[in-house]
Amino acid sequence: MGDWILVSVFGRDRPGIVANVSRVLYRSGYNIEELSQTAIKGQFAMILIASTSRPDSQSGLKDEVRLLSSELDLEINLRQINEEDMAPFDLGETEPFILTVRGEDRPGLVYGITEVLAERGINITNLDAKTARVGQKLEYIQLFEVDIPKKLDYGRVQEKLQARGKEMGVEVDLQHRGIFRVMNQI
Repeated sequence: MGDWILVSVFGRDRPGIVANVSRVLYRSGYNIEELSQTAIKGQFAMILIASTSRPDSQSGLKDEVRLLSSELDLEINLRQINEEDMAPFDLGETEPFILTVRGEDRPGLVYGITEVLAERGINITNLDAKTARVGQKLEYIQLFEVDIPKKLDYGRVQEKLQARGKEMGVEVDLQHRGIFRVMNQI
């Protein structure tokens, strides 16, 4: 089967980070299986899973990563994982939903919404939160992709989320991912 590693990379954003990290992995005999990367306010963040069938390739990789980390002033972490560690969290049968939160930025917004989700066993599979200019004012916008267990009443979940949003002074909307995509197509 081979060895699997989880790699995380953090640092000041600039061109060439992905190229340099992927070069080191490639030359060490690793194949990048999945990768997610973003930059937020000048800061770079990447997480990836890579595999190799070469025995003992991780020791050479550690040396190469240490050198690259020093040269580019990056924090690079390696974590060996097992194939079974890559299985998604099992909530049973779920439905994919998109949750949007919009309003004035203030401390506690992410916590307030995620607390409601966690209390109901709803898994967040993706989260993007940004400040954006809407007309003349700045709005804080959160976009969650969540998996809601089919055993839950979606209407009750939406009521709880909207009640929390009202407490915090933000608008909250929960839509099935299929409906969200149709409504937001350009």
